[in-house]
Amino acid sequence: SSDDDGSSADADTAAETDTPAEPAEEEPADQLRVALVLPGSANDKGFNQLAFEALPILESTFGAETAFSEMTPVNEFVQAFEDYANAGYDIVIGQGFEFGEIAAEVAPEFPDTIFLVTNHPDTSGPNLQGLQPSSQHAAFLAGVAAGMATETKKVGGIAGFAYPVIVAQMEAFAAGAKSVNPDIEATIIYLGTFDDVEAGKESARAMISTDIDVIYHIADAAGLGVIQAAREEGVYAVGWGGDQTEVAPETVLTSQIVDQTLLVVEAVRAVYDGTFDGQMRFFSLASPVLGLAPIRGIDNAAEIEARVAEVEAGILDGSIEVPFITEPTS
Repeated sequence: SSDDDGSSADADTAAETDTPAEPAEEEPADQLRVALVLPGSANDKGFNQLAFEALPILESTFGAETAFSEMTPVNEFVQAFEDYANAGYDIVIGQGFEFGEIAAEVAPEFPDTIFLVTNHPDTSGPNLQGLQPSSQHAAFLAGVAAGMATETKKVGGIAGFAYPVIVAQMEAFAAGAKSVNPDIEATIIYLGTFDDVEAGKESARAMISTDIDVIYHIADAAGLGVIQAAREEGVYAVGWGGDQTEVAPETVLTSQIVDQTLLVVEAVRAVYDGTFDGQMRFFSLASPVLGLAPIRGIDNAAEIEARVAEVEAGILDGSIEVPFITEPTS
């Protein structure tokens, strides 16, 4: 039946198009259809929202038709993937490490659908690809900024879950802070939730009560609670994903940029232009996907920026090695 659909779609397209941009035979037979499965809210000001914001870009850049599911419970991941594949979507994207095993399980059943998993360092197959930013490098930079900003020599990290890719960033953050001053203490906790704003807030408050004065989060919506507590208690927060300054301009020292929007767009581009190969894709600090937002709200911002730039150059030329530790050390 897909052949019938394709030919009638072609006829419609031909009738409506005066001047095709490229020769007709190079045009994809059908409109590209892309579905995104989000574990959290599409407006969490972070991880999920950044992927969601790729959808209008896919529509305008590739003429794609898009669909999405948000707040998808873990026990419905398989169903969501299968439903989109059965509905004929060309690409199904799982936003987050936790979709890796699900994609590997479902992909063989749907050879005509390409499954992409963001933030997964070990997923590949004929119609399966993991997209992994080397986020630990940007996390190390966030740690350098925190290490230069702390007055109490105590920094904290609050994460949603102890997934290996998240642990690697938390540990790199701690290492970055200690690279500024080995006497800095780093306390890291894992909430067991990305969605509970109150849990993020309470954990941050508990940290602040022990004199921690810079707190980094990788906690999606719960991370907003971390930033709120930091604002209320007058300490610094380090955001994650996009530049989270707007959440609390006086509080957010900087943010670790992991541009999920660009990550998704680039992955879909490879499918669109026929260069998709099912091999893992890594995005380094040299890529616009990763980086650190401007340092704000602190007197020595320029000094911190200069140090961060120096360390970034060292990571890129290999003279500074960032540890990749996937099990919590404390």
